[in-house]
Amino acid sequence: MTKKIRQAYRQTPWRRQLRSLGFSMLPVIALLVITALHLVISAQAAEAGLQIMEMHYEEEEILRQIANQRTQLAWITSYGEMTKRAKKLGFEPVQTDFIHFMIIPGYMGREAVLLAPPPNQENRSTPLVNESYQKSLWDWFVETFLTSKKEGGNFG
Repeated sequence: MTKKIRQAYRQTPWRRQLRSLGFSMLPVIALLVITALHLVISAQAAEAGLQIMEMHYEEEEILRQIANQRTQLAWITSYGEMTKRAKKLGFEPVQTDFIHFMIIPGYMGREAVLLAPPPNQENRSTPLVNESYQKSLWDWFVETFLTSKKEGGNFG
């Protein structure tokens, strides 16, 4: 009788084969999913890298154009070019006999801008490094841990 009950609960062979096939295919499917995700992420990273490279090329091109325009502006506003254009427009260099200076009472003029200290003067600036940071690590260690407290001061 126990044999019949046992057979009633036993699954059919095709179901057991299907379950074992499913369990054996599970790592393969997981590996394929991980590989697909890796490929997608790698493709996106490669595309982003190409876009960044393209943007760097565009940046370099824009910087070259700016440099060229600055060079052209410097050339156009140079002394030689400005004098040529002024002569074409009918301007003439002024002679010193025709220059008149006017003195306006109360006008002090522009204030001079000092960009650097006058020559032959010593710079009395503060040191760039704080004095407490000018000790070596060894000096600090010796002073802090190896010297006795009696040396610091005599109280009595």
